[in-house]
Amino acid sequence: MTIGNAIRVALVFLILSGTAAASAAVEERRPSPASRGVDLVYAVYIGGIHTVDLNIRLTLGADRYKVELSSRIDGLVRYLLPWSLRVRSKGRVAGERLVPESVHTESSWRGKRRWRTLEYKDGRPVVVSVEPKRKTPPIPAEHLLGSVDLATAILTVARAVPSERSCSLRVPVFDGRRRFDAVIEAHGEDELPRSSRSAYSGKADVCDLAIEILHGRRKKTDYGGLAGGEKTMTFWFARLFDGVYPLPVRVQLDTDLGAVIGHLTSARMEGAGQSRVYTLPR
Repeated sequence: MTIGNAIRVALVFLILSGTAAASAAVEERRPSPASRGVDLVYAVYIGGIHTVDLNIRLTLGADRYKVELSSRIDGLVRYLLPWSLRVRSKGRVAGERLVPESVHTESSWRGKRRWRTLEYKDGRPVVVSVEPKRKTPPIPAEHLLGSVDLATAILTVARAVPSERSCSLRVPVFDGRRRFDAVIEAHGEDELPRSSRSAYSGKADVCDLAIEILHGRRKKTDYGGLAGGEKTMTFWFARLFDGVYPLPVRVQLDTDLGAVIGHLTSARMEGAGQSRVYTLPR
């Protein structure tokens, strides 16, 4: 794996873990009309080197959610990895269903911007803006119906963690180019030890994520190697706040350059009275 592929792996990790965290923070009980804010920070390590920080801001209302995600690179690493990432996603809760409305993903590498905006109409995703423009094989409309963005897919997983179903699910996803199934399997409970890199230690539910491409180009490097069908990404979910579904506290994807690992380094919730604040141990 080249350093360029490693960067793409990190980008994939950021999107997956970030949207997982953002999406998971929806109330278990019926939320109050007042919105609340959740701030999360993850540190991403590639081969043991602290590479990227991921910042997430959530706004959670009674029947809607909004996610704002951005990456931050400090120190000398920013000269080796001159890229950035922003994700904005929003949707509504309709009973037991999660209905995405729009998602915008934008990244930059050496000043070259890439973006993709999807809007959802009559249950189908529509690409309204994309750069660079690429020719992609058409996907049958019936295969797009009911598909969701990746954030909503991981939210579906997070909502299932505390239930009897656990996190064993298959969720239809369309990312703007490919239609695939996110296949999640439960692997029981784990105990995360105290660590100077993590704000959380204790019990966590473990779930593996794999990707099965149904339509669109399939490359082994896509989604950090997950699209090749030979790798899985592991999530550790833990309940951090009362009234909120379990959040990812650790995410790991093994690559040729070593493990890409994300640790939760900070978590704070506002607008819901007294709430615990998670920070790195001193």
